[in-house]
Parts: sequence; structure tokens; C-alpha cells
Amino acid sequence: MSDSEDNDFDLVDNALDTITFAATRHGDQDEPLPFDLADVPSSVEADDALPQSQVFESIFVHQEGPQPSGRTWEQTKVQSVKLSSLARTFEMGDKATAINLLHRRTNLRIDSDLAYRPDDDMLAWDGSKHFLDFLLVVGGSIGLDVFLPNKVVDHTFSISLNLCLQRREFRPKFGKLGFDPTGCMMALGTGPSSELWLGFCPRENMEDLTVANEAPLINEKKHGDTRLSYPHFRMAVMFLAFALSQNASLPIYVMHQYGTDNNDMSKWMIKDVTNVYSQATWSLRKDDVEDLHNQIVQHWDTWVDNAPPSWKQDGWLLGRVPVAVACRYGQNQPIANFNSQANTVEAKNWHAERLYTNVRYLSMAIATDISCLRVKRWEEVPNQELIDTHRVLYDSPDPEFRQEVDLFELPHRDPETRRENNVYDESGRRIPRLHGRMSRTAKPCGLLINLETISELFSSCIPDRADMELDADDAFATEHHVIPSVNVYPQAFLRKYGHVQCNTVLPHFDPFISDIRRSTSRRPRVAATFDNDEPLHEEDDLFGDYQYDDDPIPPVLIPSTCQFYNEISHRIRPSAALHDVQQGRITSALSGAYANGPAKRSHSALVRECKMGLPHQKYNNKISLDDVPRALRLENIYIVQCDSLKPEKRNGMSIYKDIVVPLSRAWSHPNVFQALRPHLFIFAPQAFPQIYQWTSYGITALLERIWENQLPIIEAGSNPKHEIVELCSAIERTLAYAHTGNARVLATSLMRPLWLVQSLLEQGLPTFTPRVRIAASLNTPIAINASDWPTLDNMNTPAISSKRSQIITYGNDHFEAYKSAFHIELSINKLSPHVFLQFPTQERHCIVIALVALRSYIADIKTLVATGVKKECSIDAAETAVGVAGGASSNKLRLKNLQTWLACENPLGYKDKAYEHLLRCIIPDPCLYSDGLPNTSKEKLSVNEFALHICQMSRPDAPASVVAPLISTAPSTTVFRIAFARMLKYAPPDSPAAAELFVQQSYVVAANHLHIQHIPWHVVPAGTRGRPSRKPVHGSWVNLGKSTSSADKLSVGRLKHRPADLAAEASKKAQASDARAPWAVESITLQSLPDYFARDCLPDEFGLHNIDCSGDPLLQDIYQWVFANFDKRKQIHAIALLAGIYFSQILPDMFWDPKDKPHNSQLVDERSTTYAVRHLPWKPNNGSRKGSTWRTQFIAMVPAYIISVYERDSPLRAYLSKRKAFPQQWNAKNSAKGIGSLNLVRLGLAKARSSRIFKGGAPLADWVLLTSEEISSKYQELMGLLRDPQYGPFKIAVAFFGLDKAEELGASTGTYINHPSMASIAIKKRPLPDTDDDEVEIVEHKRARQ
Repeated sequence: MSDSEDNDFDLVDNALDTITFAATRHGDQDEPLPFDLADVPSSVEADDALPQSQVFESIFVHQEGPQPSGRTWEQTKVQSVKLSSLARTFEMGDKATAINLLHRRTNLRIDSDLAYRPDDDMLAWDGSKHFLDFLLVVGGSIGLDVFLPNKVVDHTFSISLNLCLQRREFRPKFGKLGFDPTGCMMALGTGPSSELWLGFCPRENMEDLTVANEAPLINEKKHGDTRLSYPHFRMAVMFLAFALSQNASLPIYVMHQYGTDNNDMSKWMIKDVTNVYSQATWSLRKDDVEDLHNQIVQHWDTWVDNAPPSWKQDGWLLGRVPVAVACRYGQNQPIANFNSQANTVEAKNWHAERLYTNVRYLSMAIATDISCLRVKRWEEVPNQELIDTHRVLYDSPDPEFRQEVDLFELPHRDPETRRENNVYDESGRRIPRLHGRMSRTAKPCGLLINLETISELFSSCIPDRADMELDADDAFATEHHVIPSVNVYPQAFLRKYGHVQCNTVLPHFDPFISDIRRSTSRRPRVAATFDNDEPLHEEDDLFGDYQYDDDPIPPVLIPSTCQFYNEISHRIRPSAALHDVQQGRITSALSGAYANGPAKRSHSALVRECKMGLPHQKYNNKISLDDVPRALRLENIYIVQCDSLKPEKRNGMSIYKDIVVPLSRAWSHPNVFQALRPHLFIFAPQAFPQIYQWTSYGITALLERIWENQLPIIEAGSNPKHEIVELCSAIERTLAYAHTGNARVLATSLMRPLWLVQSLLEQGLPTFTPRVRIAASLNTPIAINASDWPTLDNMNTPAISSKRSQIITYGNDHFEAYKSAFHIELSINKLSPHVFLQFPTQERHCIVIALVALRSYIADIKTLVATGVKKECSIDAAETAVGVAGGASSNKLRLKNLQTWLACENPLGYKDKAYEHLLRCIIPDPCLYSDGLPNTSKEKLSVNEFALHICQMSRPDAPASVVAPLISTAPSTTVFRIAFARMLKYAPPDSPAAAELFVQQSYVVAANHLHIQHIPWHVVPAGTRGRPSRKPVHGSWVNLGKSTSSADKLSVGRLKHRPADLAAEASKKAQASDARAPWAVESITLQSLPDYFARDCLPDEFGLHNIDCSGDPLLQDIYQWVFANFDKRKQIHAIALLAGIYFSQILPDMFWDPKDKPHNSQLVDERSTTYAVRHLPWKPNNGSRKGSTWRTQFIAMVPAYIISVYERDSPLRAYLSKRKAFPQQWNAKNSAKGIGSLNLVRLGLAKARSSRIFKGGAPLADWVLLTSEEISSKYQELMGLLRDPQYGPFKIAVAFFGLDKAEELGASTGTYINHPSMASIAIKKRPLPDTDDDEVEIVEHKRARQ
């Protein structure tokens, strides 16, 4: 074994990564994949892709016809172009014409001589070729039965055992395992044309067949990572090494069955205790595999019982048994040959391949190629020849109604229609009476599916045979019949023609499936009145299980899914990962110019590859052969449940003859093919597959121009413009869509503004917006103004489609630097008109650039923290596996909080509990949460000092060394340097110091905007020699805020908290001491509200994101206006916010009891009515109101209601002035939560004029708003109470709700309610002298001394 291999094995045994260790064979990266229309390579899978269903829907919503000209997509004139015109353009090499067509909105018309009708009499059809495309075999007992051939001896048999494949995932997308593969599939190597796996199946699923049968199919439920965890993989390797060591003919030994330390896996390596890793693979003969199988069967339970207790603590080892799984796909092997001798040989091969007595499930993809040729003429087949071959022929395939025919009395053709008079054999298959004569050089036609009509094919109606008709209501009611869900994949920009995938097979196959079930299913184990060899009666099974109470038999055969595609896909795309035009190679070659370090080598290799030939040129080479396949491949997936087979049928020969062959030949049955035929689209041989080249020539010609234009720039060491890279990516994705029809390649955020998404879905042929300037010349083949580039948000974050390609090729660090540089360059030319409007234009430019750089810095901090936390958890993985108390749960909790923290919008702040989640993932011991984030230096910085550090380390002249808080090797360091250089262009030219101060101030504004409250810092070593490290680490942090108040003084009744609460307490403490920190009502006490309400920042809950407008445009306008125009300096705005906060504290008691309503005789005027309303007790609603206890939305909705009612310029008041009422949807949304005019009066913020107020009343008629003087008085009162930190919160509650509710609220929230000098607080509901009746007087009564 080479040194490099040895190093790989060292890595295998030492790698404690959270996922797995590196692959040890180069072939692992190119492992075969199942052919699936839904697959696309990761490099072109868009993060913002369309759902595939939208492609199908677009076929029917498209509106054809002339439209007026204009610059919008909808107003752009639609033109037509013939397919023959595109063909001539391609054959002439007229790139200019093809490229210019990309600026037209074009419908494609297919010439009549390039396509044929499906019912054309001159087409000769053939469905005799069948193939096996996929096979998955699952064992039914412990051991390796599935791997063993059904032969006594076989000197050609061997398997290649490889125990270094932990990184390999279990890839099948279809079939049945009988258990969830998540975390239990171990790749073992390869056998005869198969991948070999060991599945660690739950014992329950193995011992109880019912449990296994009820497990969902692989495609029915999404599973997790199939690979074994690191500890479980080591256990499995140790057991297999032990089993192999028992074979005297193998030089494998094991010195310690369970390692050298039973309690700590990290203290030993596998290669220290066994030599099973002394070579990369082990070649095992048949005898060796049989011996290994026997050892597994005999020793598994004993080995598990004797394993260290720490290995069994998580229950995985005790609850699993190893089961063999073999799979192969993409082999395209011919089966079901009509040559009887070949068919017999194939049946014997199936019989010899394996013994099926211990096979539980057999999943397979059976494909049939349907092809057709156009004939010159038809010749009659002699009648006697047909009679000699078939003896008896019939006039119908239906056995109930067919009649035997006399061929000599039945003419070959119908005299009137000249169509063939069909005859059928005993099995119902049509026997051709005419033989087509054609040219020797004739080529088959190209076949695709008509996507407009294909859904009709999956209906339950089956013509021509009564016993095949299905009830429309019951056809899909059984366990394995589902409502069809069809996905379409248009080809060659044709839009209406292409490939199809469905989650079930055609209903036309049900009779054939039922016949197979009846003939192969074992009898129920109950008293029977028929012979063993007698098949089940027809009524015993049609589509479902056999319903016998004593022993219900699961169906032998389960139909799963199907896909129809042209066979050429197998030639140009054996799997998703191998399609040349679907890799984004040109984009990778262009974007790699921005790469540094080792990534440069990858870039150079890609440039060389593209110089040798562009992807579409390689495709053209593949289809240049005359005999390129053009047939339509119809592929069905089936599952055979072997435990339901008759004993005499449970062998390879019977499975092949009684199941595989009938299913293969079903496509040629008239009732199936005649149903399929109208849904086919047939291209003339000269048009297919050349149509892919013709329709995409404009795209490929433009790609060639871009490459020819940019190659000299790359070779000169310069970088292409970001816009060129992204436009190239969008064009390559468009080309990929032409070849696959897969919507997952469409990056909608970029391609929709460019009109590519609309044109592909609605027209077929691609069209660019006029903003993209396309020229056929080599000098400037494509361009777009920076001001026209699509952006994602108000900060003008550029839409990017090359993300996946760059990350996979060059890494995430490369992409982050690229993205930030692009954003900076774009912000220079396209300043957002909606952000930082309070600053002059020059400062706005700088702030936006600083914001981009800091976002890159935040991304690097995320990487720093994620890497550090995952590494710490993985180092503990062995301890977790060997039973360290709490280890597993602690690591799981840390990783869960890490994922939550990474998803936070502002991860370095306090919003959305970001601080708490960061604390919980950083600190392993929950008891230390109360100390907050670790700060070994005990330092505290201001945000200005943080900005100063950035400037000093990124300035172009004499920069300081990159140390904490910056990360020297991270992309953000490069971004900071780029940002500094760009920001200097906007800085005052007075002096370098003034310019740097200008940049520094921009970083301060940006840091505040991003809520950067704490940053990673370096560790201060204690008593170490040498120069200490100044690199930031994830375990040391520094805060950027100064404390202005102490929350401890205001805390009431502090309790001893459990460790789980300490993180929240630490977060509150950090926020209270940070003057810049945002705050949330839910994270503070009502008693401490005065300190937080005085801050400039608003509570986190106060925002549109907490209100569900249900897509209603009017509601959205009202709420958006409120939050866009909120100004806390306005008195009514401050009052509204305070009212919303307090209102949220009394939930769900915001309603009233009708029994408490006074009689109308007491409501004589405004004064008495208001008095009565304010006296209503606050009670919960008797019914259930959705959302009545979610405080967050009330903090947003109540102020929004008050402000929109009071502000004359609001959309609500504008609506009121026109309609004399509030919108119905506005009333419905607010009244359901108790927000309305009645509670506005109860809060003292409005006055009631009539008894109609109890039913809402007419706005500003049955109730009126406070005057400006009254608002001012109310504001002064409430703000004065806020200045009293001890008793103010309680008195505000009294002002809003009255004494009774205020006391109740004070008791529930821990708010001070008794002043030492008070005996009580009385509230008088009588009006004060010379004041309105809504004023409340608080009277203090001193208690008499005893």
C-alpha cells in the first residue's frame, strides 16, 4: 500500500469530524447514481428555484396572441419563428442572427415536415426492447444472504470488501428497505455488478414482518443522512474485523475486540488493534463470503452482549441487526427478449444470481423502449403464415367479448378507411398483418411526451376491455394507489413537449399487476378448499391486500413510480452529475479568476478544460453519430415483497418469468399502448436530437462569444466583471433547462428580472430584457448597467446565481469574498434610495459599503463559531458513545442552539434571543450560563474602538497586523481592505486622518444597524512564555457597549434559577448593561420598563413582521404606513406604544361580559357613556379566539390601530373619509383580538357618545378621539409616571385599566403596588372638576396609626 493510502487510513481512524472522514478511493467521488429526471448537480441547483409543479401549471395559464409593444414583459410583442428557420441558422453558423433572437419574445412553430401525427398510418411501431435500469435487493434475516450466488461453486465470483467508505451515502431514490435508512447504512464495497451495503435494521422491523411492511417506501418519506455516525461506524468495523479474523484463510487478526480502552474510543485507533486496514480492499471468494455470513449470524448477538456497557448506552447497538443490501442502477441491461432461447438463458441467470428464500424486498426499474419508423409502403403478411404461427386469432383483446376470426374472410385493410383490421392472439396482443417496407438508411423518429395532455393518461378510465375498467372513486383508494402527481420536464425549449415523472404507474397496469398477484401469491394460512397449485380466485385480489383475518397477506407486487424520457438521456446523461451542459463549467472558469491560494489550481484546470472544448461542444460531439438512440423510454418502478410469494415461486427463475417478463411486455399490450399513443409527439429523424442544438443555438453562440471575450482577460491575470460572471451563470442555467426541463436550475431572483424565467415558462424560447445589451460582436458580447442589476433588498444586495458553482468548486470563503466585493462595486453605482436617508449622499455610500463588509465579517464569525463548536462536540463524540453522563444530550443541545443561532438575522445582538443561543452553544456547562459569554481579557470596547481596529488593520498604507477582532485568514479581511479603498473615494480630502475618521464613523453606523453588540476576542494566556496569540477564538468574546443603568436595583423577588434559565438571565443582564442593545418586551419585567422605554431603539416586537396581513393589500398599506411613519417624538405615537405594551400584559382579559353592560337608560350622554365603558371589568372571552394569548402581535397591532385612527394622513383615515366606515377586513382582524373603539375608550384614549359603542359604533360619530390638548395632558401624565422607576409602572396600569386590574397585573408581574405611605390606592371614576369624564384621579389615603 502506498504512503498516500496509509495517510488516508490514518485520517479515517483519527478524524473526529461531525460527519465522516475522507474517501479513500478516487472513484468514490464518481460513484454511480440512479437515473432520475428530478436530479440536478449540486453545482447548478438554485437556492431560490421554482417548484417543478409551476412548469406544468404554466402550460395552461399561458395566453397566446398578439400583445401591444412596450418595455415590460407583458407588453412586449410576441413573434413567431419556425423550427426550420432555427435549423438553417444553426447549419449556416449564423451566430449573429441566433443571438439577436434572444431579444425577441418568440413562439416556436414546428414545421409539418419535421413532425408526425401519432395516428399517422405510415408509422411502424416497436415495443419489443426491455431493460432493467435499477435493482435493489434487501435481505430478510441477519447476515449476507443477498450477496451469495445460488451456486454450489463459482470460481468467477468475488466481492471487493472496502471498510473505508464511511463518507458514501446510500443513493437510491426509489424502492423499499423495510426500515428508515437514516444513520444505519454502511457501504461495504462492490460485488458482481452491484454495490454492497450493510443495513443496521431495527430488530423490531426484522422480527415483525408487519412493522417492516408498514415502513414507507424510500420515495414516500424524506430520510436523513444515511451514513453511520463515527462511533457506530467504528463499532461496525470492529465487529466485521472480528468476523473476518475467524476465517483461517484470511490474514486478518484482531488483538482487542473492543479496542484498548472500553470507555474512551478517542484513546485508540482501529489500526492499532487490527490489521483490517492494512490494505485498501479485500477480495473475498465465495467461500470467504459464506464464512463471513456464518460468522455474522453466529456471533452478532454474543458480540453485542459482551460489548462494553458504554458502547450500548445509546441503545443503537442493542436495537440493531446487520442485514445485507445490494443495489445496482444505470446498467441498462436488456431483459425479456422475444427470442425464447435468450429468454431461457436470462431466467437461469436470475436463478443463479442469488437465493431468494432470505430476500425480503426486491425493487426494480423495468423500462421499455417505444420506437417508430416511417415506412415507404405496407405489405400484407400472408394469412397462412399467421395461422401457422398463432393457430387461433381473435377480433378483440377482450377475452369476454372476442370472437375467433377467419383470416381468409377478414381483409387485411378496411375497404373504406384503409386502416389495418387488427387481430389478436390468445394473450390479447395485437398480431401485425401488414409489414412495413423502408429504406435501409431509415432512422427512427424522435419521441417525446405531449405535456399538455399527459395528465389525462393517468386517469382511471381504461378503454376496450370491461374487466380492465376501474371505478373512478375507488381506483386510488387502496394502500399503494395514490392520487397521481405529475411533474413535467420540457425539452429543448419546446415548453409543451418533453419528459414526465409521476408518483405512481399508469392505472392501465393494474389488471396486469392483479394477474401477477393472483398467480404468484402464497395462500393464506387458513383452512383452504383448493389445491396448493391452484391460483387465487379473481375475487381474492384486485388491487389490495388479501383480507383474511387469520393471516392477511401483503401484496406480492407494489407499483411505485414511473418516468418517461427519451433514450438519448441515457447517452448524454447517465446520471445528473455527468451531464456536460449542466455543470456550470464556464461560470466556474470565470469566477475562479477571483480565487486565491490552492483554489488557483482548480481554476487553472477548469480554464484548460474549457479551452479544450466548451460543454455544449462536447454534447454536440456525443449526438453526432447516425445511430444515436431516439426511442421513448417508459420506466416503471416495482417492489416485490418476497415473503408473500408462493414457496415454489420464491426463486430467481420464477420471479423473472412470472413477474419481470409480464411487466416488461405490458407496454405493448393494445390497451396500454393505444392509451399512450395519442399523448406522444413524434419528430422526424432529421429533427431529433438536433432540435436541442437548433433551439439553443442563440444561447450556445452567446456563451462562445463570452468565453472568447473573457479568456484573454483571465490569462492576463485580471478579473472579469461580476456582472459578466453572473450573466454567464444565468445563461448556462438556461442551457441546462433546455436539456433537462428541471426548474431547480432556475435561479429566480436573478433570472426572473432578466425575463428568462417568464420566457422559458410562458413561451419556451429564452428572451432577455432590453436592459441586457446583447451584441454579436466579440468586443462586447453582453453587458448591463450596474443601476439595472437585480437586487434582493433595500441594501441593494445583488442577485447572484453562481453561488453553488463557486462554493462547490472553490469553497465558501471564496464565494463570500466574491459576493461582498460584488455588493461593494454595485453599491458604488447603485445607491439604494430607501436607506440611511438622514445622512448626506457621500456618507450613505460609505455606510452601505461598511455594511457589506461587516456582513462578510459576521459570516466569518458564524464560520468561526460553527467550526469551533462542532469540533468540540466531535471530540466528545467518543466520550458520548462510551457513556459519559449527559454527554450526548449536552452536545445535542449545543448543536441545536448553534443551528438556531446561525439562523438569527442579527447573530451578534440580542434580538430573537441570539445572545442566549450563542451562549448555550459556546459554553458546555449550563451552570456557567450566568457568567455570560467568556471574556478572558476582561476588556470592554466601545463600538468606536471596534471601528478603529478595522480601519487600522485594513488601511492601504502601513496597516496594522491583523489580530482580534479581525480574522486574518477569513474572506472578510480582504473585503475590509476593498471596502476601505472604495470608501476613501467618498471621504473628505482634507487629510488622511480626517478620511480615516470618516470611514470609522461609517463603520459605527453600520455596526449599530447590524446590532453588533459583541465580537470574538483573543485568549489571554496565563503564565505562558513567548508571544501570546492574538487570533480571535470562538471561546473568548468582548462586549461593545457601556452600562448606563443597573437592572439589579429594579429586580423584584429574585429567585434561584435552574441552569436552563441562566442563559436567559445572562442575556437580560448583558442587555441591561448595554446602552446600544435592542430590547424586547417579553425579555424584561414591567417594573424595569421605564429604563428600556427611554431608549432610542424600539422593542423587537414592534414591527410589521409580527402581523399577518394574509396577503390583503389594504391591510398591508395601513400597517406599512404606520411603521414607516412611526415617530416616538410624537405624543400620540409614544402613548400608543406604551398602551400596546401594557395591553399585551393583560391577555387574554381584553374582552367584557355583556352582563356587565349598564342599561341604556344610564347612557344618556358622552359623559355617562364614557364613564360606563371605563368601568367595564376586563375579562377573557368565553369562546376561543385564535391568537388571543400571543403577546407579540398585540405590541405591534394595538399601537398601529391607535396611530392609524389618530393620524389624518393614514390610509385608514383616507378610506374613512371616502367610505364613511372602516374597511371590513380591518374591523374583522382587530375585533377578533379585542382591538377596537370600545377598548380605545376603556384605555382612556377616546370618548363614547352613544350606546352603539358596545357594538363598535360609527367611527368619529358614536365615539370621538381626544383633542390635542387632552393628548398633551395624557402624554405629560404618562411620561411623568415613567420617570418614577418604582411606582410609575403600577400607576400607568391604573391609568389604563383601573385599580382592580392594575393590582391584579402588579401581582402577576411582580410590580410594586403598595407605597409605604399608602394604605390603599383608590380610583375615583367621577370626573374631576372642570375636566372631561375620562380623567382618572389617584387618591392616597394615609393609614391611621394604631
